Amino acid sequence: MKFKILTPFLIITMLVIYKSPLANNLSIGDVTLLNDSTLTFEISWENSWRTDSPPYNHDAVWLFVKKRDCGGSQWSHTDLSPVSTAHTASSPLEVYIDGKDASTNAKGLFVRRSSVGAGNISSSMVTLRVRDLPSGLYDFKVFGIEMVQIPQGAFYLGDGASYGSFQKSTTGEPYHVTSESSISNSNLSSLTTTSARPGNLPSSYPKGYNEVYCMKYELTQGQYTEFLNTIASDQAATRAVPQLTAYRLLITGVWPTIVATHPHRAMTNMIWDDLTAYLDWSALRPMTELEFEKIARGPATPVKHEKAWGTPLIVGVTSIVTDGTATESASNTIPPAHGISKYNNTTPHGPMRVGFAGKPGNNRHQSGASYYGVMDLSGNASETVVGSVHANGTSFVGNLGDGEITTTPTPGIQNVSGWPNYLGRTLRGGSWRYNDTYLSISDRSRYNYYNNSRYNYVGGRGVR
Repeated sequence: MKFKILTPFLIITMLVIYKSPLANNLSIGDVTLLNDSTLTFEISWENSWRTDSPPYNHDAVWLFVKKRDCGGSQWSHTDLSPVSTAHTASSPLEVYIDGKDASTNAKGLFVRRSSVGAGNISSSMVTLRVRDLPSGLYDFKVFGIEMVQIPQGAFYLGDGASYGSFQKSTTGEPYHVTSESSISNSNLSSLTTTSARPGNLPSSYPKGYNEVYCMKYELTQGQYTEFLNTIASDQAATRAVPQLTAYRLLITGVWPTIVATHPHRAMTNMIWDDLTAYLDWSALRPMTELEFEKIARGPATPVKHEKAWGTPLIVGVTSIVTDGTATESASNTIPPAHGISKYNNTTPHGPMRVGFAGKPGNNRHQSGASYYGVMDLSGNASETVVGSVHANGTSFVGNLGDGEITTTPTPGIQNVSGWPNYLGRTLRGGSWRYNDTYLSISDRSRYNYYNNSRYNYVGGRGVR
């Protein structure tokens, strides 16, 4: 539908525009323009929580808006008011603006539980106040990404056993991160091989001590195709990812009607520029490999070869039920203290639905969840993160995306100051293709993943 923006005093009758694309279990209802600057819609998602006991955190949804002049085909990012009281969310939710954008605008905002509780969020009403709309007719899209709050606090790097594991100096002991201050590589080094020894990490390099919000799930095939359909045709051509039918990546159609056959599966076959363009467009950023360990382990004392669920014990997926649907899961029996993961190149080859093990009644181990409740950090698709060895990685500054990527003559590339190119990336967490040693939180076997090729097991997610 089209909306005409004239003056701050014009009231527009309620009209329906675009529904948000689905995340794993997130639904955003029909979006309506109440007046010249206020969007409203209902939001629902499953398994929400806020706790005042360990891990002392909560989940949330990151919301951001794109608009299109009805006379054209180009979508652009829409800034929101930076004042939290300009927006509303009905019980049991509240609006949270993190203040990380410019003081005059917000690139998006979070909705989260306002008090301690757990369960599904069902049809809560949200209103967003947009900013700086010039006169004209516009279409709007509201996007949502499920996130998990990772509280500020100290944590350990390394487990004393995994390949290339971080260690304190040359002691073999885990390294305790207690601030975001710079870290010398005389104090933080690596087991097994000196080649994995990190560089000197300046204070600007995100180390995991500060609070962040992390995507609850890996980027999905559905989320990536919605990204492609909402950017310009030349940008989408640059960011197109070849489908791999034999490896459970099925994307068909032409811009702007590209379709993911199985939208809830983890996105793979991405190069660094694919992931970072999506994160810039979403006003997020890539995580570092230090942040990966914090998000997976939390403040707990490391255990040798532990996976994201906190033990080294693992069950591999051998039986998939409702394959290809929004409820795709595994029927394997999970013994006590074991986690379950898609790994070790079992058939069918390729990733599963993100969060497939997160069923009602399952505990952390059975769900394959991290200390804080982030899913699939061990197995399924590899986590593409900023490394700590190559100079392109250590120079990373944790600036956030601004919602826009480059246009012609070099379309479809992130343009955030301080982000590295592919030489700064590394892989963590293993994948569906590799054995369980790669799934360990502290395994750094891929510390030198300095190439820009496509692989059928490489995925990723972002933080803010």
